Amino acid sequence: MKSKPFKTIDEQLELLQNRGVQFTDVKKAKLYLLNNNYYNVINCYGKFFIDHDDEYIKGTNFDEITNVHFFDKELKSALFKAIIEAEKHLKSIIAYRFSEEYKLDDYAYLVATNYNSDNMLKVTSLISKMSNIINRYNKKNDNNAIKHYLINYGKVPFWVVINYMCFGEVVKFYTYLKPSIQNRIAKDFSVFLIENLELKKCLLQPKQLISYLNNIVELRNIVAHNNRVLSFKCRQNTVYNDELHSKYDIDKNSPRQDVYNVFLVLQCFLSKNQYGQIYNTIRKRAWVLKKGLNTISCNDILSSLGFPNNWYLVQKLPQ
Repeated sequence: MKSKPFKTIDEQLELLQNRGVQFTDVKKAKLYLLNNNYYNVINCYGKFFIDHDDEYIKGTNFDEITNVHFFDKELKSALFKAIIEAEKHLKSIIAYRFSEEYKLDDYAYLVATNYNSDNMLKVTSLISKMSNIINRYNKKNDNNAIKHYLINYGKVPFWVVINYMCFGEVVKFYTYLKPSIQNRIAKDFSVFLIENLELKKCLLQPKQLISYLNNIVELRNIVAHNNRVLSFKCRQNTVYNDELHSKYDIDKNSPRQDVYNVFLVLQCFLSKNQYGQIYNTIRKRAWVLKKGLNTISCNDILSSLGFPNNWYLVQKLPQ
């Protein structure tokens, strides 16, 4: 199959005009396509303005498509910021609890027997990666923390190494831990959920935490690679948590793979103020989007993320 032939910006505009797209400012539209790539804008976001006959909805304006494109961009920025904070909390708590358990062994994180024996092959692979991290940074010319500890103390504590591990590796580390440590860490994260939902008590289970983290990592990778967030779905449903999901009228049989469900479980990893920031940021961006749409509704876009209808009309976080 031959690839589609190259089209100039003028040809791209002509194609859109022939399909019924209107332009408020042609010069501005040309510049936008040049700077943002026709495929990234039209193929990814124009589809929200296509009707059942595979034609653009009558009255669709190019500015509406760019407004959806911009909303996706701003959404990714807000999510990435929140996920980075969640990752910081995860690394800090895991490093503390693991080091607390094995405080007499400087290199406990490189000992396979300190992990759950059910995942020994995967544990061995992860240990190899952590060992490679130490070797790689020890050979670097810069004065990094790993080299500093090796030179001055002859060892590298886990709370130093974990800062050089990617989010996915840290999630695997937690997944392979022995149940007793997993439970302590899950209890620590329960405090975030209790604070956010104003509960008297709640105890997260490790399987819930692992499920939430895996989906957060999936979404993080989408965001970090600047792929479209709209319509994205994770491979697995998040594990149901009655205290959390029932508050948002989500039952055990509801699908829980969309961005909205990842957004909800972030409450397990962020303080109330941090979660309030991402909540309010997305809500404000939705209001801006609403004002920039005429042929479709803001709900059409939010529904592609799994958000309930009129979610952005809520004045504050639910109590």
